[in-house]
Amino acid sequence: MWGERAKHYSAPPNHYHFSEPFRQDDDNMDYGPVFVQEPENVVFPMDSGEKKVSLNCEARGLPTPMYRWLHNGTEINTESDYRYSLIDGNLIITRPNEMKDSGQYQCLAANSFGSVLSREATLQFAYLGNFSGRIRSTVSVREGQVVVLMCSPPHHSPELIYSWVFNEFPSFVAEDSRRFISQQTGNLYISKAQASDVGSYICLVKNPLTNTRVMSPPTPLTLRNDGVMGEYEPKIEVHFPYTFTAAQGTTVKMECFALGNPVPTISWRKVNGFIPSKSHLRKAQAVLEIPNVQLEDAGTYECKAENSRGKNAFRGQLQVYTQPLWVEKINDTQLDSGEQLHWECKAEAKPRPIYRWLKNGLPLMPQNRIEMVNGMLTIHNVNQSDAGMYQCLAENIYGIIYGSAELKVLASAPTFELNQKQKTIVMTKGKEVVLECKPQASPKPAISWMKGDKAVRQNKR
Repeated sequence: MWGERAKHYSAPPNHYHFSEPFRQDDDNMDYGPVFVQEPENVVFPMDSGEKKVSLNCEARGLPTPMYRWLHNGTEINTESDYRYSLIDGNLIITRPNEMKDSGQYQCLAANSFGSVLSREATLQFAYLGNFSGRIRSTVSVREGQVVVLMCSPPHHSPELIYSWVFNEFPSFVAEDSRRFISQQTGNLYISKAQASDVGSYICLVKNPLTNTRVMSPPTPLTLRNDGVMGEYEPKIEVHFPYTFTAAQGTTVKMECFALGNPVPTISWRKVNGFIPSKSHLRKAQAVLEIPNVQLEDAGTYECKAENSRGKNAFRGQLQVYTQPLWVEKINDTQLDSGEQLHWECKAEAKPRPIYRWLKNGLPLMPQNRIEMVNGMLTIHNVNQSDAGMYQCLAENIYGIIYGSAELKVLASAPTFELNQKQKTIVMTKGKEVVLECKPQASPKPAISWMKGDKAVRQNKR
């Protein structure tokens, strides 16, 4: 099934895998691979002293499973690239390289009964570059005017935590109704500049995964002496997206900050509903935080900025999605040759999931005997070629789950147990006698009787 050269698999993306093995009374009964451990997402800090990355995979089965790995859908040739090695089912990458090695990984476990494909795991590289050393221009504003200082962070992965140093470390800019630091862009916003704001500003960024920090060159802020800025109505300068998606169970943080003179006040409401009671207002009400967000928290949210000169409002829609979760899974099945297989898997998700089927790790295609409708698989008149490991995949754009089961197709010639092979039966004349014929066979055999060398006719009543 697997050749030496790399192959490409159009397997969909990732996340949870369930499997129900046969419940054998005989521990020696052979069966296909069942995952015990599947690969997890890995973040590799590029500045760490580690020289290796390990992606774990373990399956049980009889015979003992063998392992292969896929990187972005292509089989890894561990023999031709010295950087890759297999220890049992675990993939070890020596001297990992972001350009070559980042992406999606899947483990394939196989024995003589078939193959199963693990969920996808992401290998991500965490790093934080340095700011450009270029001198930053002085920002000069009138008293009462707004100030926006750009952080312009260096290359990084994943997201950063932003703060600003005022004049010298460790004196940090304190956020209040007049000053706000966006955790989306890193920019510092000052509504209505005043004399106490004059000084030097440095953007400090922290990568929470590598725990490294770097500081930008300073940006001097000065006040012009050609007058004072008059009052003006609020302008919402920072806001959450018009459409904001969040996973069920996560914490949502919506930013809204306005520039204006006098300093605007921020208020929030949920259009056609109520803001969840579990919510918190942070940073002088510039951030609405909703912990453990649920489907009922979805809707249109509005932030409003007001001062004595006027008001300004922004509306955006929060959409809450859920990754697929099994309601009904497929189970290991044994059928006689010629019987019909009917499997159904069901999952709940928002958006509604779509379903795919794999056989031995490869997409199962509809044929004359094979029907696939949503999460239902039907195979008519099964034969030995249908035996193997099957997986039902339920996915939406936010995730995918794998359900696995083995199909065994039984085919054996008729045999009789020893106690059925009686040679002589003693009976009373005129009485009724029952002779049993219960051979073991798959598929179910046709039965006929002989008396001596002559066939016994069936008595039709």
